[in-house]
Amino acid sequence: MNSTIVPMPVMPAPEPAGTIFLVGTCIIMAGILGWWALGHERRMRGWVLPLVFAGTALSAVMIEPIYDNTLLYWYPAENPLAFFRGYERTIPWYVPLGYAWFFGGSAYLVWRVIESGASAARIWQLFFATAAVDWLAVSICEWLELSAFYGNQPFHLFGSPVWFSFCDATGGFVLGAALAKLMPYLSDSRRLWLLILPSFTYAATLGSTTAPVSLALNSAWSPVMTWLAGAATMAMCLIAIHVIAQMAQLRQESPL
Repeated sequence: MNSTIVPMPVMPAPEPAGTIFLVGTCIIMAGILGWWALGHERRMRGWVLPLVFAGTALSAVMIEPIYDNTLLYWYPAENPLAFFRGYERTIPWYVPLGYAWFFGGSAYLVWRVIESGASAARIWQLFFATAAVDWLAVSICEWLELSAFYGNQPFHLFGSPVWFSFCDATGGFVLGAALAKLMPYLSDSRRLWLLILPSFTYAATLGSTTAPVSLALNSAWSPVMTWLAGAATMAMCLIAIHVIAQMAQLRQESPL
């Protein structure tokens, strides 16, 4: 018998949990930008980091409400910390800010690591570490009832679904790999393309890798098929990371 699709939960935004989460997000982002501004990164690489941050935050505005619907993810509809509402989702301020420092920051790190000659093993280590941090952050949101997945989610045993953290981490790594390929050709005003690049890479990565899960969740597939879809989604993420790891390895063996 096929499972039924569970309607989105409706509940008020918890306080002060939301404010604490927002303040924590701002502190993290300010710390990263302070490191960039006061250290040698700004002198060596210019405004790449804040441009990637801004572009990644912009991608949240365009992408988040859409995938919240396809992947069955909810935010409290009435929220004093709301930034905007779209596609029946109320997106709080800490979402675009979190996109900026986490996805933008992980992409910047991947670019710098590849640039410095990382091995394939190093890329894999970073990927699983990034996925673990993402799982913890999304799980904290769920535990605090700031937001959460609903419906018959596969691999949702404790905290947030594991498959989603694979997808999130992969999104940052694809952007990092794109930076490694494109940055030699982006100088001066051409770097403004970084404001739109994250929307292409993250939307493409999330749309492709989550397709099996999205089909299962929105088609009332059986639990077995839904879990197989979750496994397929994680496999697609691992394929993408394998390609990036091989790219890094080849660059290490044949530096420019």
